[in-house]
Amino acid sequence: MGSYDVPQVGPVIVSLQTYRFGLTNESLTTLASAHRVNGQPLDVVDHERVAQYLQSIAVI
Repeated sequence: MGSYDVPQVGPVIVSLQTYRFGLTNESLTTLASAHRVNGQPLDVVDHERVAQYLQSIAVI
């Protein structure tokens, strides 16, 4: 779990999940969940903004 200040969304807490592939020794990290710091869930648009932001800073 980590927290990020995402542009156009604000502060959020995210949970990431990493998958490892044994044959190729590669990994894939995805956004498992995200919510506002006060516990409120994100709507679909804000969830996508969080995912795009994390991808732009090479977290996922």
